Amino acid sequence: MRVVVVDDEPLAREGVVIRLRKFQDIEVVAECEDGSSAIEKIMELGPDLLFLDVQMPDMDGFEVLRTLPKESLPEVIFLTAYQHHAVRAFEVHALDYLLKPVDDERFAAAIERARDAAHSDSKLEMAHRLLQLLKQERGNYVTRFPVKIGPRIHVVRTQDIDWVAAAGDYVELHCKGRAHLLHETMNSVERKLDPQTFLRIHRSRIVRLELIEEARSIDNREYMVRLSDGSEHRSGRTYAERVENWLACGERAGEGFGWQRRGR
Repeated sequence: MRVVVVDDEPLAREGVVIRLRKFQDIEVVAECEDGSSAIEKIMELGPDLLFLDVQMPDMDGFEVLRTLPKESLPEVIFLTAYQHHAVRAFEVHALDYLLKPVDDERFAAAIERARDAAHSDSKLEMAHRLLQLLKQERGNYVTRFPVKIGPRIHVVRTQDIDWVAAAGDYVELHCKGRAHLLHETMNSVERKLDPQTFLRIHRSRIVRLELIEEARSIDNREYMVRLSDGSEHRSGRTYAERVENWLACGERAGEGFGWQRRGR
């Protein structure tokens, strides 16, 4: 069993690694001190099991998991110093956790559970439970996306994304004139983006709201949306209500953005 240990506290990481050395069937393939490096190593190495600290400064454990594509989710044993809210959440979803300071007997029991869950059916069940937990914990919004470029993992920050386009089985994240190909669906990416910041206007297009300079009405409740980078994006009739609601909110708030109606 290949394991990645993620904790921002060096002593806590060392404590987990020392305990893992007692198990002959376990190999620690990486130690990470923050969420960004954890995402990179998980996608690069594809571990079977992840020891994951919940509270970390740059991005917490929940955000690490939300950022990963669903197919990259390993089994997870959470590490937490908080005995109330977080623990109840893990118990509700039948996910394993260890309280700090870690107890040796409890640690061994967690390893045994991980071994029992190693077959594929249990992994799918575990991924489902993780996703259900993440829907409850701090929303579904991420601050970055990991993009594979050959052997490297490039991290795209959400704050740098101008718009998103469908590209077959992938999506393109457009950032300041550059496009990054991400192996996810539009629905998956939409769920991870804050709707206060991004608006889906078409089945193949999501745009950053603050970049909209003009929405020009065309046929059948469709709009041509122009962004500040000069790009234009046609909205779909299915998403007309979303666009019109946003435009109406702007009018009520007196934002004064440009939009035009044609043929009315």
